[in-house]
Amino acid sequence: MNKSFITKRRIMALVLSLCIAFGAFAACSNEEPEPTEAPTPEPSHSAAPLAPIYNIEYDPEQFIVEGSTLVDYIGKGGAVEVPNDITVIGSGAFAGETEVTSITFPRSVTAIESLAFDGCTGLTGAFTPPHNLNHIGDYAFHNCTGITEIAFENKLYTFGEHIFEGCTGLVKAVLPEKLIDPNATTTLPAFTFAGCTSLTDVTIFKEAVSIGDRAFEGCTSLASVTLPDKVKEMGKGVFAGCGNLAEIGFSKVLYSIGGGTFEDTAWYGAKIAEIKNAIAAAPTDEEKMKAGFLTIGQNAVIAFVPASDTGDVAVNVSENTYSLNEGTFDSFIDRLVSVTYPENPRLEFLGDNLFSGAVKLKSIVLPSKLKTISDGLFDGCVSLENVEIKSQLVSIGNDSFRNCSALTDIYLPDSIKSIGDSAFFNCSGLTSIVFPSSIESIGNYAFKDCVNIDDFTFTLKLSDVGIQAFDNTKWYDDLSVADGPAAENRFHIFGNGVLIKADIVDENVVIPDTVKSIGAFTFNGWKEIGDREFYGSRLPRSITIPDGVTRIGDYAFYFCENLETVSIADSVTEIGEKAFYGCSGITSITIPAGVTAISDYTFYDCAGLQEVVLPAGLKSIGKYAFYNCYKLDEMEIPDTVDSVGAYAFKNTQWIGYHSEDFFTIGNVLVKYSGGAEAVIPANVTAIAGGAFENEYTVSVKLPAGMTVIPEYAFSGCTNLTDIDLSGITQIDARAFNGCKKLVKEIDGSAINVAEDAFANCPGVTVK
Repeated sequence: MNKSFITKRRIMALVLSLCIAFGAFAACSNEEPEPTEAPTPEPSHSAAPLAPIYNIEYDPEQFIVEGSTLVDYIGKGGAVEVPNDITVIGSGAFAGETEVTSITFPRSVTAIESLAFDGCTGLTGAFTPPHNLNHIGDYAFHNCTGITEIAFENKLYTFGEHIFEGCTGLVKAVLPEKLIDPNATTTLPAFTFAGCTSLTDVTIFKEAVSIGDRAFEGCTSLASVTLPDKVKEMGKGVFAGCGNLAEIGFSKVLYSIGGGTFEDTAWYGAKIAEIKNAIAAAPTDEEKMKAGFLTIGQNAVIAFVPASDTGDVAVNVSENTYSLNEGTFDSFIDRLVSVTYPENPRLEFLGDNLFSGAVKLKSIVLPSKLKTISDGLFDGCVSLENVEIKSQLVSIGNDSFRNCSALTDIYLPDSIKSIGDSAFFNCSGLTSIVFPSSIESIGNYAFKDCVNIDDFTFTLKLSDVGIQAFDNTKWYDDLSVADGPAAENRFHIFGNGVLIKADIVDENVVIPDTVKSIGAFTFNGWKEIGDREFYGSRLPRSITIPDGVTRIGDYAFYFCENLETVSIADSVTEIGEKAFYGCSGITSITIPAGVTAISDYTFYDCAGLQEVVLPAGLKSIGKYAFYNCYKLDEMEIPDTVDSVGAYAFKNTQWIGYHSEDFFTIGNVLVKYSGGAEAVIPANVTAIAGGAFENEYTVSVKLPAGMTVIPEYAFSGCTNLTDIDLSGITQIDARAFNGCKKLVKEIDGSAINVAEDAFANCPGVTVK
């Protein structure tokens, strides 16, 4: 998210001040950083009244204000008083303003957007948030190293991630009791206090039910913490690296704990030492087994210490155990041979990757109360032959049985609704699968490389099939095998109208009306149809997608090189990544009105494409979307487009026609064709990758509000020698790739720098 995401031109500041005298309508933005979406309803501030605001008083030499939003601070620092009637501190409004020493808010402020005070290192001592604040966006106070204390007097609607991450001077933090949105789950979000190395005193939301990933990672001064009574779940690495953390108060309802949560804490080290002493003192094998479990909260096991450091390990789980969590068996996973439980165990939860890498595990009975097979549960269990399922499973997670090559059969109960990505990837021992009547979705690569499966039984509820879900299975290959040459096109439709594969012999293809969605790679491989009777025919030449189809999947027409004409029904609202990748025969295409995004690589290398009609409501164009569409010269970009990916139009005639110094789409700079010294206009909020790929740019002055250098932004600027990165907080992948003349020393503690951001830049060092 850029500091100036909603920033208007600074040169308009005086004009704005005059306009305000005549009244300006309140504008309230609630944009969040991509790619995550807030799981809760919009905070109340997003519904600010649209009544005119007449009396906002502010100094146009200090602030840029739009409606009731403080868009940007442009003053000289010191003690800052936010103008009256401001309701929103905009995204990145004060980001990087290291000279600001204090902030005074009017009571009208209800929202602080993402990155609003990011890197304000001059703010010192106790920080008082606005009294009526109800929303804080991601990274709002990120890297405010001088703040020592912060307390919220009021309740909040939404509370973002990474808010205080890197606040190395923060000693005490007090959060309100709960989020007041009745539909929201009160959560301490991921990375909230990560890297707060001085933090010793923290009060978490009293009503919190979950703690996000790495919320306290690296809080090296934290010695004790008490989790609220209602906390049920903790993410991964929550207290990782908190070396001095010796005392933790757990809630009685805690049952789910992510891997590495207590890694390198004093508490965990002491507990493991106690267990080892108890095992050594136990007189019998049974008592040694009982002593080996480290249990917290609601009988949640987070570690098991075997009696011996060598040999196979068989674990007997207590009947009172409620959950076995990620990492429990990691220290001896390659020695684990069995896990058993009593006849009617309480066990309801098995953590992610719990048995991952258990190469000696051959058989297991899943607990009868288990509802979900978690991500990676049996990943890499190459000896696993039998899994007995007696429970009412609802879902099978991503990678759950990946590479279980010895597994020959598995029963899927009728209650299952979804199978995750790569769930049975490379389970070469499986021969058939019967999907239950409840199954609705099958993820990407779910059964890929299950070479011996010759039969899948589908049900009518199946409506979503991912990329290459059945690729390289005997069943999929045999779909096209026929006794003789096919006389007409054949369409293999399963479930609720999902077109999974097509055998094409007629160059003009009309997809049946019964099709509702087109799966990924449905038409890929037209050069090798069935028994190769039509190998090399490169059919078809035309496709008609009928009304009723709503989605064209990723890779759907991938490398259909002879496809010339595509007619897409207006009912289509989504076209996936690489859907027409390499379709070099297409000359024109009209995108339906309901499509709002052109995905990454959608028309990559469509060398014959000359004309594209884009819908009026289009919002985004992905990276490499029209890359290498050499003949493309007719295309109008709707005013609604506000996001353009890297190299979206590279090597098109269309982009070549734009020779203005700064060619922008919306507020995104797509191409620079000016002189050696580039002064980017203030209205530019983002730079598309490749915009400065040239040999003539020597120096660049960024807009004052920009905080992020996106991927490939200055890649290929071989003569770039000067760019001021003050205020920048993030530099993405290969942003300066090949800038061989650039000489700089980058402070890696102040700027989040991608590993290859300065690839092929011998004069740049990151410290």
